[in-house]
Amino acid sequence: MYEIRDDRENVIDSRPTFEEAEQRLDEIARQATEQAAANAEGTAGMTLSWTIVNADTGELAATFTMTPDTTMPYHSAILDDRDDA
Repeated sequence: MYEIRDDRENVIDSRPTFEEAEQRLDEIARQATEQAAANAEGTAGMTLSWTIVNADTGELAATFTMTPDTTMPYHSAILDDRDDA
């Protein structure tokens, strides 16, 4: 099981595989960007961070940090990087 945690270490979701956790984290990042755009929030200085942790071992599996860019459609850095590997 893999937990997705926010920058305060709160578990915000979990998935059975790392790949599913990556996909869910991508959805969370997309939602954060869409919310910032819908609320017309200024994103200057806004940084969002999440981690994926192996819940069975407690080991850090991945870290993702982003600054929402509301000037353009969301573009997945998570899944694009995995597809290039």
